[in-house]
Amino acid sequence: MLASACRSTSVLNSAVAVWSFDNLRDQVDDKNLLKSYGEVSIVSLKGNEANASKKRSGKGKAAQFDGSSWLDAGQGINGDFNLTGNEVSLYARIKASAVKGYSPILAKAGQDQNLAYSIALNLVDNDVYIEVKMGSDEIGGAHMLKHKLPQDEVNEWHDIVFRFNGKTSELYVDGKLRDDEVTVGQIRDWNRRPLLIGAEYQTPYGYADVTQDEVGATFEGLIDIVALWNTALSNKDIMELSNVNTLECGRPQYYAERYRPQFHFTSQKNWLNDPNGLVYYEGVYHLFFQYMPPHRPGAFKDWGHAISKDLVHWEQIPNHITPHKVWSGCWSGSAVVDVNNVAGFQTGDKKTIVAFITNGGHPENGLGPLCTQNIAYSNDGGMTFTYYDQNPVIKHIKNANRDPKVVWDNDSQQWIMSLFMDEGYDFGIFGSKDLKEWKYLSTVTIEGVRECPGFEPIALDDDPNNKKWVFFGANGSYVIGSFDGTSFKPETEVLQGDYGVNYYAPQTWSDAPDGRSLVIAWMPTQKYPGMPFEQQMSFPTELSLRTTQNGLRAFRVPIREIKNLYDKTFAWKNHTIEGEEQLRELNGELFDMEFELDVSRSSTFEIVLRNITITYDANKGTLSCGGTPMRNGIIPEDWVTKNKAEINEKNNLGMAPLPPLNGKIRLRILLDRNSVEIFSNNGEVVMSSVFMPDDNNKTYAIRSNGALQVVNAQIHALKSAWGI
Repeated sequence: MLASACRSTSVLNSAVAVWSFDNLRDQVDDKNLLKSYGEVSIVSLKGNEANASKKRSGKGKAAQFDGSSWLDAGQGINGDFNLTGNEVSLYARIKASAVKGYSPILAKAGQDQNLAYSIALNLVDNDVYIEVKMGSDEIGGAHMLKHKLPQDEVNEWHDIVFRFNGKTSELYVDGKLRDDEVTVGQIRDWNRRPLLIGAEYQTPYGYADVTQDEVGATFEGLIDIVALWNTALSNKDIMELSNVNTLECGRPQYYAERYRPQFHFTSQKNWLNDPNGLVYYEGVYHLFFQYMPPHRPGAFKDWGHAISKDLVHWEQIPNHITPHKVWSGCWSGSAVVDVNNVAGFQTGDKKTIVAFITNGGHPENGLGPLCTQNIAYSNDGGMTFTYYDQNPVIKHIKNANRDPKVVWDNDSQQWIMSLFMDEGYDFGIFGSKDLKEWKYLSTVTIEGVRECPGFEPIALDDDPNNKKWVFFGANGSYVIGSFDGTSFKPETEVLQGDYGVNYYAPQTWSDAPDGRSLVIAWMPTQKYPGMPFEQQMSFPTELSLRTTQNGLRAFRVPIREIKNLYDKTFAWKNHTIEGEEQLRELNGELFDMEFELDVSRSSTFEIVLRNITITYDANKGTLSCGGTPMRNGIIPEDWVTKNKAEINEKNNLGMAPLPPLNGKIRLRILLDRNSVEIFSNNGEVVMSSVFMPDDNNKTYAIRSNGALQVVNAQIHALKSAWGI
């Protein structure tokens, strides 16, 4: 419940324009006369419908539209309908008789790039949505909020209120908050097209009188009231318009959806990709991420924001870093805590968090300069950020240079930035004493690796006095070596960091406690059917460097905090499997599985986990995983070439070399509803993939060709991180 109060009767009196359709004149200024096109008729409502209209200060009448007719309100006598500033509210009371596609109710201009505001009904996959959009003067595209109407309510009366207060926009339907979003900039006010009721422009440009060819007029039904405000309505005002005594929260129950991962992070709704700005600050882990609300062009992403105290239970919060009017959208980057205030941004007692962002535009389309490196800083623990007024700190160098990762180098006593140069496989290394002035130091070339660099020192074999630098890129491949404060000297070849098909753009947390190097990555995938979210993150892992018989290697294992989700545990030792053995105790979907297996008498074995299968070939020393892929249906060509593989249903989720150690292998398997992450031989070989679950397949089993000895096994059933 959001609010309650005594009802006011003044809300329409404060509007810029009001049409109650007892005639075609604006109640606020009767000089604003609607022009009618096609068969728009004024009808008298009767009985309860008339009473409901009057309770909202309507006239008991409505305009009736037949799907080809509309009303032209013009600009208003004094340009009144060209709403300006960082506050706006819209209201429409409507009853649709039919929804056959996109059906505009009111629209100021059209097309995302010149839209000021609109309310519409939209038929998508047999579902009807109420959609409200607002164009911003700071970004391309538009902000959109939406609400899916229950089937039995499509042809009922609905009170639709949109409110924007300069920071967030909200959609209320029938007195309930149905959707909200962090919203950037002031309302777009530079178009000079007329406000249309029952239609919208279909052409992007032009200011002439509206003709049938230029508009889409598809709304069928009744409109009782339309009103506009150049201010954000109060809760009391929205209650009056909706004829309710309280405002309730009616947003969807996120995280309970069928295909929602239950211990991997996903945003509540919409698209996410690369993790950004990972920083630990005063007991809280911050996860920023590339976030794309609908109806934005690709240059204008936000940094979405989630917080956690244990890296397992996340809360998405409405404190984004948003696109900048001059420098364009927020592409990937990193963040650090400026403990010694070397940048001079700190104003209070709290240490400053400094975020480094590639603001990436498309100048040929008028969308900001191309790929400059900029700073935004926070003096309130990451809740709000201010752009540095002397940005950019690194001007555009070449191509789409991007993705700054900043770390502290204690040996050279300077901050180090690694930056993808978007030229072959080159990464630039830069140094700074104050986080603002950056000097080019050197270039590193990592064959086959592009984008999203990670470059930092990590203790070798847990010895804090012996650190090596690891340099990795977006595909997870890495090189280990040494860094002298200017140049990186590789000491290994380029090594594969993940053998699955859904692991990309890994990044580590700055200032993580206990000296751990903590990593999370994006797991790119297709959209799961009917889900409000797109994409997910990997489960956080701890990265370490170790000396092996094959040289230096990076190891990754799940963070120890996963124990916070343990529910039931199944364990057994010294158990031999020949043929197939069903694991009937396992009847859930979420597991952390640990196996130590003696494969000296088994030529192959399979671990069946619902509709995916993990296969080990002891003769070839290979581990593979197969199922129903969810990465655009295509295994990347470089993956196929590198693994010299023929892709089939047994390995389409990944394949890796895994020779046994003394006749044994170790497997650690994290299984979520739609992802599997396999950590082999203590994390030396990792495979991360997502799949499409089969709702009808609940099988858990182990099959062995020969005698497979389970030396030790512990299977932990997991609780949902979302409390579902």
